[in-house]
Amino acid sequence: MEGKTMEGMGYQNTQAVYDLNRAGRLAKKRGDNLSCYTTAQLALGYMAINTYDWDRARNQPPEKLRKINVPCRYYALGWRAIADAYGMVLLTPEQAMSADADKIMRKREETAKTNISNAWLFLQGRGVIKKPEPASLGKNAGFLLLLGDDEENRAVERWARQCLGLPMSR
Repeated sequence: MEGKTMEGMGYQNTQAVYDLNRAGRLAKKRGDNLSCYTTAQLALGYMAINTYDWDRARNQPPEKLRKINVPCRYYALGWRAIADAYGMVLLTPEQAMSADADKIMRKREETAKTNISNAWLFLQGRGVIKKPEPASLGKNAGFLLLLGDDEENRAVERWARQCLGLPMSR
């Protein structure tokens, strides 16, 4: 799964993200208005399409994932995959040919990482994602997408923690 989208993966998750958008769960207040937090929506959309769907109708993992003990709605590809997918670290031809190309690239990468990290903090604050596994040396943090109602989210988390060998949170 690392770095690749599996065929047929994440369609229902993506539909659930649209439901959250329509319900205003991803909106940010700016002045007197609600506004779209674009980076958060892009990040969550990418995470949704790149994680296995949960069977919403039966409120359980699909049979094929139960058989192989694979978590649903669990994202561990990191900020870099999101930044690359949306071209957040592209350089102009002039920048790429510059003597400072490496310095410019590091600055672009740091900006993308900061923006995506801030989006993740916003999404965690909204209760839309949870980080059951922090980043460690050579390993990205793991995020659980909480795209349903409370009952569905509890079931998704129980399944993910069982698959990952993590204790249930309190």
